[in-house]
Formats: sequence, C-alpha cells, structure tokens
Amino acid sequence: MKFIMATALLGLYMVGSAVVSAETPVAQQPVSQTLDALSENDSTIQPNDPIFPDGYQLVAYLNCGAQQRTPENATPAITLVSGDSYIVPGAGGAVAALARDATEVVYAIHGLNPEADYVLGFTWWDADDNNRMQSVRFSVDSESWESVLPPTRPAAYNNDALTWARALLPLAAPYDAIETLRVAFVNEQGPNAVVSELWLLERVAPARNKRVLIVTGDDYAGHDWRATAPELAALLREDDRLEVSITECPAFYGSPLLRHYDATVLHFKNYEERLPLGRECWDGVTDHVAAGNGLVLVHFGCGAFQDWDGFVNLAGRVWNPALRAHDPHGAFTVRIADEEHPVTRGMTDFEITDELYTCLDGDAPITVLCDAVSVVDNETYPMAFIVENTGGRVFHSVLGHDVVALQAPGARQLHRRATAWAAGLDVAP
Repeated sequence: MKFIMATALLGLYMVGSAVVSAETPVAQQPVSQTLDALSENDSTIQPNDPIFPDGYQLVAYLNCGAQQRTPENATPAITLVSGDSYIVPGAGGAVAALARDATEVVYAIHGLNPEADYVLGFTWWDADDNNRMQSVRFSVDSESWESVLPPTRPAAYNNDALTWARALLPLAAPYDAIETLRVAFVNEQGPNAVVSELWLLERVAPARNKRVLIVTGDDYAGHDWRATAPELAALLREDDRLEVSITECPAFYGSPLLRHYDATVLHFKNYEERLPLGRECWDGVTDHVAAGNGLVLVHFGCGAFQDWDGFVNLAGRVWNPALRAHDPHGAFTVRIADEEHPVTRGMTDFEITDELYTCLDGDAPITVLCDAVSVVDNETYPMAFIVENTGGRVFHSVLGHDVVALQAPGARQLHRRATAWAAGLDVAP
C-alpha cells in the first residue's frame, strides 16, 4: 500500500499518545493518488460506495495521514491548512494514517462550482480509544464558523468493538453556492482532534424526487449494521424516486444540515457509555419530524435514545428490557392488519425468517399495519405501525434483524413503500 510504504520510509510512528517522527513530516510529502486507486490503497470507501447518495460521483479524495493535498491541478482541490500526519501502530488500511492537531484540524476546499451540488464525506476514528469528543465546523470566510456536527465520539461500534465511522455532510444552504469552503475538525475533549479520510462528491445525474438518509453506526453486537445498512439502501433504491445515502454518525441528528433530507431511517441502537448523543440530537430528530419530514425506525431502532423520556412519543413503542425480548429466531407469518393504509394497501401476508419482537412498550397513539402471532405465548404483537400526532410521517417496524430478513420480498416491499410514504411520495407498488 503506497501511503503505508511512504510513511514507513519516513520513520513515522506513535508510542502511546506520544508521536515520534523522522526529519520530514509526512504532511510535507504529497502522495499522488488517483480516485481509481482507492481499492488498492485500502481506503474505507469505493468509487461507487453504497453510502454515497444516488446520482453523485467521487471528485476528490484525500488520505489525511498520507497526503497534504489532493493531486496538483485537480479541481476541486482539498488542502490541509493546520494539522500534522501520524501513523497508528497496529492499524491497517487508510485509517492507519491520520491528521491530528491539539486544537483543530482544518482543510480548505477550493474550486467548488457554485452551480453544482456537493456532499462532503469523511472518516474518523478514536483509534487509541482515548475518549475523544469532536465537532465539525464550516466557514466560507475563515472568520465566522458554524457547527455542522455537534460534539460526538469520532467512532462507531460494530460487534461491540470500537471502529472507524464514515459521515456525510451535504453542502446545503448557505454552502451550496460558494467557491471555497473551510472545514474544521475541532477537539472538544481528549488529547487532540483526528481525521483519517476526506472526500468530495458531486451530483452528475438529475436530482431525484426525495432525499433519504440512513443513520447508523452503533447497535447490539448481534446486529451487523455494516451489512444491513447497505441492504436497506439497496431495497430503497428499487424506488428510483428516492435519493438514498448512509451516514455512520448518529450525531448528525443534531446538525443544521439535517434539513437537507426529506426523511431519515433510524437504524441504530446507541449506548450512552460508548457513543453518547447530546440533547441537540434528540431535539434535532423531533424538530425535523415536527417540520413535516419523515422518520423510519428499523428493528432495534426501538431501543435508541434510551435516556430520553420523550422518545416513546416519537417512536410510538420502545424497547422495554424488562419484557421478553423476542421469540426464537425463525420463520413466521407477518399479517397485513390494515389493508387500507397507503403503505400496506394491496399487500398480502408474507413469510419472513426474523426475530418476532415481544418487547415493545408505550401508549402513544399508533395505527398497526402489520402484526404476527408469537409461537411462545400465542399472543399477537405489532410488527409495523404508523405513529400518530408527530407533525410528520413516522413509520416503525421491528423487522430486519439481518440481511436475510431484509431480503424477504414482503419485508422489502414494506420498507420501500413505507419510506416513500414517510418522504412524502405516493406509494408505489
């Protein structure tokens, strides 16, 4: 791998939280890297990555630890303004190299076309598990800065293990008609601010009717969101009216850029002790729905925001750990309980191999669309429902334990139709 070879030759390494470098820092040694070489260099993304919004193309990529700027004469160009480059011992791939600074890592993005649509993406990682908290800020003049991502852990968790996270920040107004943007990764807690990769996406196809963001990045160990989130994106993309993308940063619910999306899919179960979310995230998702936008909750999304008492009013029903969790994983029939609602009109009962949840609690007004009968107690439990009195369109389904469950034709149809409905579209077959 080119960037690892280059940094190794320069003798850069890290011991604990101290960094030792050779005479010339890596940041002063630009590494020519084309977009076609992403897979060769073990980047966390691919040229047509499932996390990218539909209709966008990768136009700039920077390995923040191995490059000071994108290749010469490239437009748009990403340039490091402040920060140094480091290698994380024992790590592999693009996230082994990162930029960091005690206060903030700053980049300038030049050559933006004011007539184009862009989305900025990045990868970050609290690789040495040093309890970092970071925020992200945008500026158009280097003087006034706006927080576009509230303080959060620069990490994700999968299979109960700390891992890197990839996030998307759409350049929505007032950042949608500028030529230069400055981006700061700000240290809010811990030894320094870090970022591993930075990339820019540009729209190259006509805009679709509605924008949908799948929000993931943490869950119970038995839920492999790195597999199920792309599967969710794939089934939603079967409706070509939806522009679908994925972020692995639940704190995006606290971003003012949330207004860019017509609906979001809550596909995570956060744990306060490892991925805390501030009140601004709770308020952000509520305000977004109250403004008339859509929300779709999938599977263990019923367990998100456990420390927020008001979550039940948005989710309709929430996980109660005092109740029996679910039937043994296996096949069962999902019955269409409401044949008149736009989401389920014309649908028929379907078979699925999944977890039949029996752990939901709450008394918020809901309309049950689908249900199933437990083989354990012979009781009927809701599998999908609409939450009333939220101001927007909220659909909640506990189906979707794994990729196999999401590949069931009935489940695919249900989630696809429900997301289109939540985004404000007429439901397609």
